Amino acid sequence: MPPSRPSRPTSGKRVGGAVYLHASALDTVTRVVVEQAVARADSFEWNVVKISPGVVSLLLYEDFDTVGFPALLASFRVDLSTGRTSTTDYRGRTSPPILHRKETLLPSDDPRLPRFAALTRAAEEYGLFADPTKIGTQRQWLELLASKGLRVEGQRLVPVGSASVEVARHKTAIVRRDLSQPMQLAIAHGVLSPGSTVFDYGCGLGDDVAALSAAGFEAIGWDPHHAPDGPRRTADTVNLGFVLNVVEDRHERAETLKAAYSFARRTLIVAVMVVGKTALAGLRPYRDGHLTSRGTFQKYFGQQELRDFIEEVLGEAPIALGTGVFAVFRDKDLEQEVLLRRRRRSIVRPVGMRPPERPRAGVVPPRPLADRLRPELETLWSAMLERGRTLDPEEFPSDLRSKFQAAKVSLVRATELCLSNLFEQEDLLAAATVRREDMLVHFAMLLFPGAPRYATLARSIQRDIRAFFGSHATALQEARDLIFSAGKLEKVRNAIEEAIVSGLGALRDRDTFRFSAPSLDRMPVVLRVLVRCGGLLRGGVEGADFIDVKLDAPRLTFIACADASARLPVVSERTKVDLSRIRVTVEQPEGMVLYLKGRFMPVDAPGRDEQLAFDGKLVSSGIVSEGGRGPNLTELREILRQHPSRRASAF
Repeated sequence: MPPSRPSRPTSGKRVGGAVYLHASALDTVTRVVVEQAVARADSFEWNVVKISPGVVSLLLYEDFDTVGFPALLASFRVDLSTGRTSTTDYRGRTSPPILHRKETLLPSDDPRLPRFAALTRAAEEYGLFADPTKIGTQRQWLELLASKGLRVEGQRLVPVGSASVEVARHKTAIVRRDLSQPMQLAIAHGVLSPGSTVFDYGCGLGDDVAALSAAGFEAIGWDPHHAPDGPRRTADTVNLGFVLNVVEDRHERAETLKAAYSFARRTLIVAVMVVGKTALAGLRPYRDGHLTSRGTFQKYFGQQELRDFIEEVLGEAPIALGTGVFAVFRDKDLEQEVLLRRRRRSIVRPVGMRPPERPRAGVVPPRPLADRLRPELETLWSAMLERGRTLDPEEFPSDLRSKFQAAKVSLVRATELCLSNLFEQEDLLAAATVRREDMLVHFAMLLFPGAPRYATLARSIQRDIRAFFGSHATALQEARDLIFSAGKLEKVRNAIEEAIVSGLGALRDRDTFRFSAPSLDRMPVVLRVLVRCGGLLRGGVEGADFIDVKLDAPRLTFIACADASARLPVVSERTKVDLSRIRVTVEQPEGMVLYLKGRFMPVDAPGRDEQLAFDGKLVSSGIVSEGGRGPNLTELREILRQHPSRRASAF
C-alpha cells in the first residue's frame, strides 16, 4: 500500500507550495505523515518539518530557542510516493539558508510566540524584510544587518557598538500577602464572579492563584520563570497583572498583550505600574523605561498611554477599573453590566434592623410566614434594592429560588412579602431614583460613538429600561437631553452649588470647583456626565485623585497624586481637558503640592476633621494662603529647614 499523501496543514509558515512547522506544532493529521518520514530517517535529528505535495523534509536548524535567525544545519528529504530519500549537510557551507519569522512555525498557544514575534516586528521596522529575495542565506543576511548598523543578540536586534544589557525579569516577582489590586478590582466591579475560571498569565510566585483557589475559584497560572510548566488554557478571565511593565522590548510588550488576550473567553484584566507612584531617583533610563539596581526593568505608564496602547494592539476599547488597571471584554453583555455598575451611586441601607420582640406568655402561636423566611426575604430585599425594582423570576439567585420552593412559597408571594410593611418601602423608592439616574448616565456615555440597539443590550438592562423608562427610545432621548444639559454653563453651575451644599467639594477659587474623584458618582447627574465626557478624551476618569471643573467654560482638570492619602499630596500628573476644543494637555509638574486638601474631601470622609485642622495650621503659620496658594515641594522643605518654628506650628 503506497504511503499517504500529506494533507495541507491549517497553520505554519507557507513558502510557495510548502508549509514549515516546528516539531511542537504538529497536529494529529500532520504527525501521521511526518512519522512516515521519521521512520525512514534513521534517527536523524530535526526540529522543523517542511511539508510539500508528496514530499516531507526533516530540517535541523540551530538552537530554535536561543538563536534569533537560525541557520540550517542539515536536511533529510523523503519522497512519499517513491520512498526515495536524500540527506544534505549544510554545516560546511559558508552561507547556509537562514530561517526568519520563527513564530509562524509554532502552535498558537506556544509561550515563545511573544518573544519571536517581537523580533519579527523589530526586523520589519528596520526594513530588513523589504526584499525577501535578498535575505535567504547567511551571507546576504549578515551583509544586510551590517549595512543597517545592526547585530542580533539572542531574540533582539541592537545597534552595533551598543552595550549588552541583560534584564532579570524574574526578579520582579514579589510575595503577596493579599489578593492583588487588579483581582480585587475585578471582583469588586463584578468582572470576576463566583464560578468563573481564571488564568493568571505571568503569575510570578503564584500567590493570586492560591488566594483565588482558596476562595472557590478555578484558578490556574503560568509564568516563564517561576511556573514554566503551569497550564496554559482558556479561561473566563485572564489576568495580565504587572507583566507589561517589566518587559523592556515594546514589540514583545504588544505581542504579550495579544497572547494573553487569546486565552480570554470573557475578559482580560491588564495592570501596570503607573507614572508618579514611584520615585525614579537612582534608576537608570533604558529604552522607554528604567533599569533598577537589581537589574530589572520598569516601564511606568500614564493612564491615557495605557488605554491607547491596549486599544491600538487589540482593537478593543478597554474599560478602566482603577489607576493603571483596565479590562478588555469579549463578553459585551458583561461589559454593559460592569459599565453600569461603575457609573452608579452605591446606596447602603440597613436591612431588617428592628427591635427584638417582647416575650409573650401563654401558648406560642405558629410563627408567621414572614418570620420563618426572614433571612431569605432579607436577601431578596437586598437584591431588589440593588436593582431598584422587583426581580424577574430568572433574576432570582438559584439558591434563593430553591429555598422558596422548599418552603412552598412562590416567587410572586415572596416579592409581595417584601413589598409589604416588612421593610421600609421608601428605601426601594430611593433606590429606584438612584438606579434611574445611573441608567441615564450610562446611556449618555453609550451615545459615544453611537447608541446600541436594544436587542444588543444585556437582558437585565432591557428590564431596567422597561421598568424605569418604558421604552428604549425614551431612555435614549432623556440621555441626549442630559448631555445637552451638561453643556449648559448655567446647569453646571447649579449642579456645582448642589454639590457644595451636599458637602461634596468646594470652590478652589472663584471660577473652579474641586472635589475628590472617588466622590464623582455621588455628584448631581449633570456633573457626572460632564466629567465622564472629559474622561472619554482622557481615557477614563480612573487614576485621578481630584477633579477641577470650571464654572465659566467646559474645561476640566484631572489631578493624579503620588499619594492622595498624604496630608500634603504631591501632584504627579495633571490632565487638562477642553471639551469645547476637544483638546487634551498632559503635564507632569515638578514638586507641585495640593494644599488645603480637607476642603475638597466629602464631609463624611474619614479623617476629614484632622485634615482640616492640619490645613488650618498651614494657613496660620503663613506657609499657605487662604486661597490655597503655597510653595512647591523643594521650596517648602527649604522654608521648614530655615524656620523650625514654622515647622513646629504647622506640623
